[in-house]
Amino acid sequence: MRILITGGTGFVGRYIVDALADDYTIILPVRNVEKINRLYKKDNIIPIQFKENLKDIVIEQNPDIVINLLGILKEENGATFEKVHFEYSKKLIDGAKNIKIKKFIQMSALGADINSKSKYQQTKAKAEKYLIESGLDYVIFRPSIIMGKEQKLFEDFKKFAKITPIFLAPVDAKVQPVHILDVRDCYIKAVKTDIKNEIFELCGDKIINYKELFDFALRYIGIKRLVIPVPRIFFKPIAEISSILPQAPITKDQYYMLEKDNICSGKYKGVKDLLGSIRNPFSF
Repeated sequence: MRILITGGTGFVGRYIVDALADDYTIILPVRNVEKINRLYKKDNIIPIQFKENLKDIVIEQNPDIVINLLGILKEENGATFEKVHFEYSKKLIDGAKNIKIKKFIQMSALGADINSKSKYQQTKAKAEKYLIESGLDYVIFRPSIIMGKEQKLFEDFKKFAKITPIFLAPVDAKVQPVHILDVRDCYIKAVKTDIKNEIFELCGDKIINYKELFDFALRYIGIKRLVIPVPRIFFKPIAEISSILPQAPITKDQYYMLEKDNICSGKYKGVKDLLGSIRNPFSF
């Protein structure tokens, strides 16, 4: 079976590609083909040149399954939420419809909502809607923050720790982190079983506030800094001027996402339904 995976060089993608490459042919559209040759040593991983018209890539490669992991956390260098989350997803879905693939597996996010003030959440929801209405068999995953050794949060904290003796954390906002291996295994389950036409919310078994998350991240990277809890409203003026700051600690869009807790709603099945158990998201 042939599986086309977009976003296969990212944090989540590397885990999924490495796990699936033992049993399937994996096609990876990438901007830097040499990077794939350095990153993966398995013969059945086939890197191809990424191009904007992803519809053509799907049709040319004729996969059985498409896994779309493309996503950005902030807009920069011409990459917008609309382009990466919706337009790229639309092209992949249109290509998948053309060749009648078996299943389309989409990476979305907790809080995806067409009516959200956050463009990140809006565009994630738009992509979900387009996929659901496409007529394809699909699986949609909505993870909370994904924890693992390569989590970008750790690198960001190392960077900011060089310029500040304190970290401010929104204490009145909550998050429900999920282990990277649970996310990986949920994707494997979606590939290897007949699960289809469902949305899954992926969370761990602990709901924490951001101070607790920041404390953990600093302990993990071995840096001592004071984390001061503050109301989320404190970040609003910082977010308002983030567009003129080269390394803003929070963007306006990220501030909008803080307005709702990043926790599972309970309206959809989750990690335990798929895997039978839940890993400790802070043990890796």
